[in-house]
Amino acid sequence: MRILAADDDLVSRLAMEDVLRRCGEPELVLAEDGADAWRQLAGEACFDLVCLDVRMPPPDGLELVARLRAAPGLKRVPAMLITSTADRNTVLSATRSDLQGFIVKPVGPDTVGRIQRVLAQLGAGILEPVASAIVRLRVDAERHARYVGAFRQQIQSLCGLAQELASSAGGAHARASFTQKADACRTAALTLGSPRLEQLISDALALLAAEQPGAERAMAQASYWLERVAGAQPH
Repeated sequence: MRILAADDDLVSRLAMEDVLRRCGEPELVLAEDGADAWRQLAGEACFDLVCLDVRMPPPDGLELVARLRAAPGLKRVPAMLITSTADRNTVLSATRSDLQGFIVKPVGPDTVGRIQRVLAQLGAGILEPVASAIVRLRVDAERHARYVGAFRQQIQSLCGLAQELASSAGGAHARASFTQKADACRTAALTLGSPRLEQLISDALALLAAEQPGAERAMAQASYWLERVAGAQPH
């Protein structure tokens, strides 16, 4: 997993790093403030989770979440607050911000477990576990692996088309092809128990239809999540 953690206080950032490193040994990207975090998010890297302090030089944690939720192609990136700021206004703002968690510093013995539960729930939304999927779909593990392999090919194809369209290299034919393949890929996502990927594909379709940028980023995020989870599943 790749997690972005932002805190302008060095000691708090180190403490957050220590906690996150015990949550499945993720790849950590550390940001020294909100502006640094936004540069990381606006870059090419995809993330599984963003952990933010609230009180940072602008943009603070809540402002950063608001930017994230308003950004085409980025709004599905999960975020949580790990902060010592827990006044009533902050808590109310947090409840309206589509967050995956709110942890009050100082971190305690249960913090690692809470973050691990969030990550497990997020992973289950990317791809249904094999054991339950083969029962629901009434197939064996080998057949399920073929389904997932075909789904990965569909996502990769959509990524290529989205990048082509973003670079203005694709015309009407590429747009029509993307739309057709995306509709089929949405069905595949729902079949395989991938609601988070279905959302990203739908986002990409909507952005393309509105002639707004971000479809390629939404598909890159979908590809990143699927490759990480599918690659870890038993075959």
